[in-house]
Amino acid sequence: MFYKKLDNGKYRFFEKFYDDNKKKWRQVSVTLNSKSRVSQSEAKIRLNEKIEKTIRFVNDKNQKRNFPTVQEVYDEWRIVRNEEIKPSSVISEEQGFTKFLRSFADKKINLVSAKDVQGLLMKTKLTSSTRKLRKTYYSLFFKYAHTVGYIEDNPIKNVVLPKSIKTLASIQKNQNKFLDKYEMKKILSESYGDGRYFRRTMVYEFLFLTGLRIGELLALQWEDVNFENRTLSVRHTLNIQGIQGKKRELLSPKTVHSYRTISLNTRCVEILQNFHTDLKDKKFIFVDDRGDTFSRMTLGVYFQKICATLDNKTSRSFTLHMLRHSHISLLVELGIPIKTIMQRVGHADEKMILQVYSHVTEKMNDDLVEKLNDFIL
Repeated sequence: MFYKKLDNGKYRFFEKFYDDNKKKWRQVSVTLNSKSRVSQSEAKIRLNEKIEKTIRFVNDKNQKRNFPTVQEVYDEWRIVRNEEIKPSSVISEEQGFTKFLRSFADKKINLVSAKDVQGLLMKTKLTSSTRKLRKTYYSLFFKYAHTVGYIEDNPIKNVVLPKSIKTLASIQKNQNKFLDKYEMKKILSESYGDGRYFRRTMVYEFLFLTGLRIGELLALQWEDVNFENRTLSVRHTLNIQGIQGKKRELLSPKTVHSYRTISLNTRCVEILQNFHTDLKDKKFIFVDDRGDTFSRMTLGVYFQKICATLDNKTSRSFTLHMLRHSHISLLVELGIPIKTIMQRVGHADEKMILQVYSHVTEKMNDDLVEKLNDFIL
């Protein structure tokens, strides 16, 4: 207990206590005329009565309320949430809740604390970025629970995760998420030389030359191509989660800025004409020899295989999305304005381009040194 003298000459006594229901420290106070021993004893009695009354009131209130379990609230939220995001995002998000539900499914929603969630996130072997993503998922869930009145506060606000430490290895990894044109030329030469995966190889080349997302490419239809103007309209993305062959589900692009029309160079037009000459599907462009939609896994595994032919001193992880990074890095190297790059690849945030994709390539460094050597004061 502690006290403070007020401006009117009286004394206010304070006592702190831990509220198990709200999982936080709280404080009660009483005001008396003096700070004598008698007054202090009286203050202690009154403060204890206040604490007991507060706890009893909350307990009685909670006993009268029939709080739902985490699983019940999650099932209810899932119905709403699934209407807000794409099916592919639903699958990823549901996977993010697997361990969460395994730990808390049967627990009453009001009894899950920030400490509980933080403990779960810290004991799982996840990368820093994955932890942050899971925290975002859980925050959205508890925000719903708070909004509909199941809990008084969102516990995720008090979850603290360690900041990620940027190491030299992690920086180099981020800086090597792209292929330069010489590496791409070697990869294509290797794959085209094989002869068995001609259509597949044209997909990789088209991704490198356009910067399309893989879902956007697989959703392209012949009606999206204007051969006369040499343009391509990006209007859909394909749900590539669990839907293969001819069972295609078209979705809206990732963001409103992903709707765009891009210009095509001569090689892109040639690739489209090759697919049209050897037509396997009257509606969709990028299909395999049977007319089925390419499996993302099939494309990814073979891409990793042909990339293994490179001298991979930087231990890069080769993914299909690397071709999108590579296209943007190529545009940066060519000196294309940032705004133009953003429009071509469907990005709204300039920071994203600058922070993630604007890699200074070896050629740009060579150009810099050459220009400095030519500079004379």
